[in-house]
Amino acid sequence: VSEVMTGGGSASDEFVEIYNPTLLPLPLEGLELIYVTASGTTLTRRASWAAGAAVVAAHGHHLLANDAGVFAGIADTLYSGGMAAAGGSVALRIQGAASALDAVGWGTATAWLEGAAAPAPPAGESIERLPGGDAGSQTDTDQNAVDFVVRAIPDPQNAGSAPVPGGTPTPTPTPAPTVPTTPAATLTPPPPLTPTPTTSPSPTPSTGPTPATTSIGEARGQPDGTRLTVRGVSLSSSGFTDGGGFIADATGGIAVLPEDGSFPRGVELTVTGEVDDRYSQRTIRAAADGVVIGLTAAEPEPAAVSTGTIGEQLEGRLVRVRGSVQGTPSELASGLAYDIDDGSGAVRVLVGGGTGIDTSDWLPEVTLDLVGIASQRDTAGSGVAGYRVLPRDSADVVSVSPPPGPSASPPGSPSPQPSEPAPSDAPGEDGPPLISIAEARAAETGTRVRVRGVVTIGSGLVDPTSAVIQDSSGGMLLRLGDEAGRVRRGEAVEVSGTRSTKSGMLTIRVANAPRRLGDGAEPSPRRLATGEAAEALEAQLIVARGAVVESARRSSAGSVTLDIDDGSGALRVHLLAALGADRSALTAGTWIEVTGVLGQQTTGAQPDRGYRIWPRSTDEVRVLAPATDGAEGDTADGGGADGDATPGGPETAPLEVLLPGAPAGGPRTADATLVAGPWPELGVAGVLWDGTHALGVADDAGGTAAVAAAIARRAPPLAVRVTASRAVSRTTTLALPVVALPEARALEPTTGRARAPLARLPAKDVAAWVRVAGRVSRDGPGLALSVADRRVLLSVLCRGSTAARGLRTGEIVEVEGLADGPDAIGVPCGGVRRAPALLGAVPAAASPAERTTPQSGDPAADSPALGVLPLLLGASSTAGGALLGTLAWRLGSFARLRATLAAATALDHDDGSPQPPPGMASDGPESADAPSEPRPQGEPEPRPRLTVVHVPPGSGS
Repeated sequence: VSEVMTGGGSASDEFVEIYNPTLLPLPLEGLELIYVTASGTTLTRRASWAAGAAVVAAHGHHLLANDAGVFAGIADTLYSGGMAAAGGSVALRIQGAASALDAVGWGTATAWLEGAAAPAPPAGESIERLPGGDAGSQTDTDQNAVDFVVRAIPDPQNAGSAPVPGGTPTPTPTPAPTVPTTPAATLTPPPPLTPTPTTSPSPTPSTGPTPATTSIGEARGQPDGTRLTVRGVSLSSSGFTDGGGFIADATGGIAVLPEDGSFPRGVELTVTGEVDDRYSQRTIRAAADGVVIGLTAAEPEPAAVSTGTIGEQLEGRLVRVRGSVQGTPSELASGLAYDIDDGSGAVRVLVGGGTGIDTSDWLPEVTLDLVGIASQRDTAGSGVAGYRVLPRDSADVVSVSPPPGPSASPPGSPSPQPSEPAPSDAPGEDGPPLISIAEARAAETGTRVRVRGVVTIGSGLVDPTSAVIQDSSGGMLLRLGDEAGRVRRGEAVEVSGTRSTKSGMLTIRVANAPRRLGDGAEPSPRRLATGEAAEALEAQLIVARGAVVESARRSSAGSVTLDIDDGSGALRVHLLAALGADRSALTAGTWIEVTGVLGQQTTGAQPDRGYRIWPRSTDEVRVLAPATDGAEGDTADGGGADGDATPGGPETAPLEVLLPGAPAGGPRTADATLVAGPWPELGVAGVLWDGTHALGVADDAGGTAAVAAAIARRAPPLAVRVTASRAVSRTTTLALPVVALPEARALEPTTGRARAPLARLPAKDVAAWVRVAGRVSRDGPGLALSVADRRVLLSVLCRGSTAARGLRTGEIVEVEGLADGPDAIGVPCGGVRRAPALLGAVPAAASPAERTTPQSGDPAADSPALGVLPLLLGASSTAGGALLGTLAWRLGSFARLRATLAAATALDHDDGSPQPPPGMASDGPESADAPSEPRPQGEPEPRPRLTVVHVPPGSGS
């Protein structure tokens, strides 16, 4: 699996790309691709291949895509059903197998993944296996978090794409995480480990040609049974474990198991053999003549890592860990096994009987600082368990530090013994056992608990004594006493205290200073609908979006409060006074996205009320679309502010009643969507679409007046009712039927549902409004687009446009325009968009000096926007108009949101400025004489806004 996208302009804009990194074609026959939910409870088949199925060419690709999304047209295999953006996994496996050939999980995934999950890709972006692009996707350390990176511009490649030979994958260096220490301890590198010179066996000079060597990092990723040669430094002797010894180079480490013969520690070793797994540990099995011993060599420096990070990416390498002993050791056949933990998760340390290491002082809570080889022995066969650290001798034990407290007193020193010792809440002493935050939340009020987590809200934001921590199981509000001090956001801590409740939130009252474990990674925010806030999510990081119900309010204390609603119910947003937030952009009807911690303020009588989001900074509130100015005047009952109601009249029908060939007669009425305004290059005043047929409006006095009157009310796509006689002509450029309108009132806007464009080319020779993606190619002097198994002509019908000249052969683009049957597409101005991507959102609550219109290339303008509005925001100036029709279709029952959504089509240009949809011009800037809303006393005056007006080429303006 080489690339995955979970959503873009719509939730269905998703794909899974498969890559063959080998020199031979590989069959798909007998395999299947499955999708697994983040929790691992639901597994669904997305595709399967029977006997005789296609093969994937050497260094080639196979693309699977959602049949309702934009990538359907270029996919080799289609599937139905979506994938969760927040977390999930896809896996390629033999049909029905219990394990995968390859798998990748993202975000919150917990099952069917390799190692730690890759980051969840924002909407419009993808995750791709390194190195990616023209270098191929060949890096496979069995750690999704290491192997995959987020790509801002997805690059889906299918069976028709050029092969990507790539080359030797460059291993990704694993940065050494901070090793948590107690304040009194420091971590210093151990002295160089000088191997003892050995006298036997002597190096054997080679008499034949030197075999080509493979880096160990690359060797680890080769299929089982591959024969290869590696060279590195031996980290141990061949008899160190029953699985042999270990060898490492700058790219990684691996076990070496000779069939006979031996090798010592600390020499340059050249090994030729076959690579495979032994209890899931990557191993090279070599004959005696496959091991060539060189001169004494220096070992690589151990990588200082956290205990919880020992996994596949470190297997076979020399590591250094520091942590406290958890409980008592386990006695195994191969030695004593201890669990040590620095707060990031426990790792097993296995001390072999032949190492000579004295473990008599390795008591519970003792802190160990040691060096060893990261190894694996997974007897269960899962492939992701059994990691351990193997110290080799007493020199690998850097320090053994007793725990603080009375037990550290020198022998014979008197220790004060209170007659009735009180239980301590101090972490690390005889306090309560360490439990998860979810278990602490379930404990009875008054119970003493001890938990670990990452601080997501530091002291002083909510109030001077409150903070919030979260682990993988949940979140908790902390109430910190004077002795506990303060904690900062991003800090990993262990706290002990008493389970309590404050204003409806479950809390821990902390009296003693927390145990500080270093810096930790914040969990990814969980996306939820505004109406989904509940107790199970309390104190966790979340992200939500919706329309502002009423303009934001500022309290006398300086906090800013507002409610947002995405149609599922209102949720409060509370910008705390410490943020100094500006509320001028947070007006009623504005669509915003908010990230923060889910807090609560309620009473015991209503325990499930009062939920609110606490953003931690003003950057966590982003404007997605401004509020409508009410010009459209829609109301829930279909009436308008100007008194117009939905036009009545005769019973309506599809556009088919107006097409050539329909029975002749008097005027007929049809419902349609105006998808484009004036299109002079096509010779029409507008284009109508009913989901099946497209129809042009004649560019005469009646048609021009009718379209102009309609788009003065609202920008396309716009639901309209058209009354006219049968069309009798077609345009010459494309075979589009054209209807003449007798007067302006022959085209009346309605409150009906706008029709979305087709996501694929029509199967027969009819005119249709489409939005498809494909790969650009050349057709003589012109352009063509490869869509699925078709190659269609692409005509950019826009005088003065440079879009056609800027397109490159092989480039993936999305186009929206008029399909002339299955063989040609005519595209209006701005109708070509490179690689589906999302418009960035701007911070809503910036300081007055920062409140400017976002410009192209600005990080705020380029940041992704997720969820419902990508249908609006995910398009260029041409795609945005028709995408609004899709959004209106999806939100058709939410009449109260129509006014908000209508104005959002202005946010479809990459630099954040309002642009018109395909083929139409802006109706100009706001009137300078329009009255402004009174500014609240004491708030700074906002900077002027820049309005950009687009004038189509050839308009004469």
